[in-house]
Amino acid sequence: MDQQKTLEMVRTRAADIRMIVMSFTISHVGLMLVLGFGGAGLADSGIQLSLATFIVLGSLWCLAFMDDGMQDMMAGLSDLDGFEASAMGQRLAKQPIIVFRIVNVVVVALIVIAELMAIY
Repeated sequence: MDQQKTLEMVRTRAADIRMIVMSFTISHVGLMLVLGFGGAGLADSGIQLSLATFIVLGSLWCLAFMDDGMQDMMAGLSDLDGFEASAMGQRLAKQPIIVFRIVNVVVVALIVIAELMAIY
């Protein structure tokens, strides 16, 4: 595959990652507003269950999508000629993708735990 095509695929996956981060952020801000202004309606166990389900499943979906996008980007970048010799390639060799994957899981887990604590 030519270099330009690979670079376009990497750019597309980077845009996908930016969009999932935006979607995650907007949905969780919306949830915080519901939790903050929900009032007595949040005492209903059905509402609590539906919010908790959305929080957990939505977060898992976003986390999986983000992880897949990061793996695709790294694979695409490694296919580019000279990437390993570039400053970015050398930096990523020092900080492998696993570091970012772990940080993503930890941050999402902490957000989910905080939201679930606010519900229950």
